[in-house]
Amino acid sequence: MPRTNAFVLLAFGGLALVPAGTARAQQAWLPPKGEASLSLGFSRTFATHHVDYQGNTAAPGDMIWNNVVADLSYGVTDRLAVRLTLPPLVISKYDGSFPHPTVAGHTNLDDGAWHDTFQDFRTEVRFRATHGSTIVTPFAALVVPSHSYEYYGHPAAGRKLVEGQVGVVAGRLLDPLLPNAYVQLRYLYGKPEKVDGISHDRSQVSFDAGYLIGPAFTVRFLGFWQKTHGGWRVPIDWPDRTSEQFLVHDQVEREDYLQLGGAVSYALSGSVDINAFGYSTVNAKNYVNMKGVGLSLTYSASPAQLIRKKRGQESPK
Repeated sequence: MPRTNAFVLLAFGGLALVPAGTARAQQAWLPPKGEASLSLGFSRTFATHHVDYQGNTAAPGDMIWNNVVADLSYGVTDRLAVRLTLPPLVISKYDGSFPHPTVAGHTNLDDGAWHDTFQDFRTEVRFRATHGSTIVTPFAALVVPSHSYEYYGHPAAGRKLVEGQVGVVAGRLLDPLLPNAYVQLRYLYGKPEKVDGISHDRSQVSFDAGYLIGPAFTVRFLGFWQKTHGGWRVPIDWPDRTSEQFLVHDQVEREDYLQLGGAVSYALSGSVDINAFGYSTVNAKNYVNMKGVGLSLTYSASPAQLIRKKRGQESPK
């Protein structure tokens, strides 16, 4: 096996998992004053190949993550909302022939067994800055690990790092041209804590476009793009895997990717939606060919609900 591929096989353990609420996306629209918005979801994420910084791929085995997540938003005013994402329960395993080297003091996650743990809290404040059909909503968020979980290994639940985030979401109902459609675009800048003095900030762009079919169905196109500023390029910047610094390689890798997907939502009532979604990684560096599917149940103010209200339509009972 070429040396490059051998490095890739061990490269990506502590993945930043896409939460089960992905189909909900990051909304520019806020819940009205005094209204709570609750989302419950489950997703199954899986990968078989790694891609290094030079585009080389390798197949170390199967990695599976089952994620259960819940988050709650509350409209403090009609223009200000707070949001809390509870730590996702991650149930994961790795089945393959290239486990990470066993290290004293660290749980062996690459043993072929299922492992379960809670991941990170995320708190967020959103402010609606505009009125009318185009909504611009800046936000600030803080991610904090729920406890000292294991971050070293192929099926790790996360990176166990505190991270500050700022960004903005812009959304628009496409009336009068397409009165049943909307688009949303989000930019996020994340600044995780440095590891061994290594900076690995990241920019993320998310896209969400939906079209309401009849009074209840919405079809959606989803896109996710990430660029990491700094961090290690695999295998160019990697330390020797026998060194102590190798322990943090999953936390600081320079992950760049583009993911595309879609979703279908159905309005069970005027304020309750059920969502089914899926996505796939179409381009990546220092990442894996991650794919995912999931379901979520959401009680919130959504773009499709706004369209229905504007048209004066009743949702099915």
